[in-house]
Amino acid sequence: MDEERSERLPLFYSLDESDPDIVILRRSSGGFVAAFSARGATEGSIIEAAQEDYQQLLARALARESGRRAPSIDELPEHLAILDRSGSIMAVNTAWKRFARNNGAEPSKVSEGVNYLGVCERATGEHSEYAQTFAEGLRSVIFGGEERFAMEYPCHSPTQRRWFVGRVVLLPQNDLLIAIVAHENITGRKLLTEQ
Repeated sequence: MDEERSERLPLFYSLDESDPDIVILRRSSGGFVAAFSARGATEGSIIEAAQEDYQQLLARALARESGRRAPSIDELPEHLAILDRSGSIMAVNTAWKRFARNNGAEPSKVSEGVNYLGVCERATGEHSEYAQTFAEGLRSVIFGGEERFAMEYPCHSPTQRRWFVGRVVLLPQNDLLIAIVAHENITGRKLLTEQ
């Protein structure tokens, strides 16, 4: 493996290449995640294994908190992303990807591997100031020691008026800190209060 690949690994993961025939993906705690043949390991498969491990850690943390079965992030209706401590997206659910596609965004520019703080900070157009404010709130959770952040914001499309609540929660998981970002459509509730 090359040094550059190790630098692109998600935060809190490392490669153990002490055996010339095997590459082992580990959490920063030393915990085993996956093993790969040194000859056949690809960057994509290693990063995918780290992302799947992150999703499993999140599901276990959510199940512990709620006392219920661990849900798959794709079972959740909110647009959901899991971020590492740098703000990079580790995983997104199907609802997140669908919303991106349906609203003219390139899913690869708002999905795994992209820094979500950067996405919010580069937002342009009507109501982009809300994205800047959300980035500040996200930063306060990731770097500032806040446990959570939430804000309501408009996100109108050319054909419909919509409002969302964006939430950020920090979940400690062993030696990892996972930030969960969820955007919930509250248009129905908002329209009822306007009547």
